[in-house]
Amino acid sequence: MSFGDQLDRLDAAVESHLSDGACRYVTAGGTVIDNVPYLLDRDFEVQEDDQVALRVTTISVRVSRVSKSGRGDTITAAGRTWNVQQTLEDDGSWRRLYVT
Repeated sequence: MSFGDQLDRLDAAVESHLSDGACRYVTAGGTVIDNVPYLLDRDFEVQEDDQVALRVTTISVRVSRVSKSGRGDTITAAGRTWNVQQTLEDDGSWRRLYVT
């Protein structure tokens, strides 16, 4: 088994056992992607341009399920809708989005 295969298995385990559930992802252009596993973090620290630390809410989604993200996209889960403001991290497997 290759290292890439092992990473895929690990990502699948995270997706199925550690995710906060499935969400509906709607792009600003109107494309709907249902049943996207997501990870919610209500206490993620980011640095402003003036180096002030802020705590923000983020949602991480699988890049393989949501190929592009941008401002104006919406994520609906557990009866709440978040608006995507910007991408904070993208490691090729998971994308962390700053949401409000």
